[in-house]
Amino acid sequence: MTGSSHRALRVIAAYKLAKALLVLLAAAAAFGLIGQGNLQALSDWVMELPIHHGHRPLVRLIDKLFEFGPRKFLAIGIVLCVYATVFVVEGWGLWREKRWAEYLTVVVTASLIPLEVWEIFRHPTWLKVLALVVNVAILIYLIRLLRRER
Repeated sequence: MTGSSHRALRVIAAYKLAKALLVLLAAAAAFGLIGQGNLQALSDWVMELPIHHGHRPLVRLIDKLFEFGPRKFLAIGIVLCVYATVFVVEGWGLWREKRWAEYLTVVVTASLIPLEVWEIFRHPTWLKVLALVVNVAILIYLIRLLRRER
């Protein structure tokens, strides 16, 4: 493997590990909302924020959040932990330059792209588009790398 391939895999690994950290933080937040009174405390705090005027989409999102029950937050937390585990395995394997990690990353990334596209069409944001572009670039790079080294 060339030095540039080594560096590119390290960058992708760092990206995957950063995603794992963010997803774990979201999971911790979901688990934190399970406790008795935690959701009500969050609701009370949000109601004190000056976001109610001119921020209708945000208020609707927060209202939907408060409709969730403890079981839904538990399910969300578990799913996020599974995603984070996959990202950690990908990141660790890519950092160690493991061939299986390259294949795993191709499969996982390719499987999530249709969901990303669907989400962009539902609720487009520049951050979602950026994530899609980065994931497509990673996918193309790894496929080329796997073909070249066959």
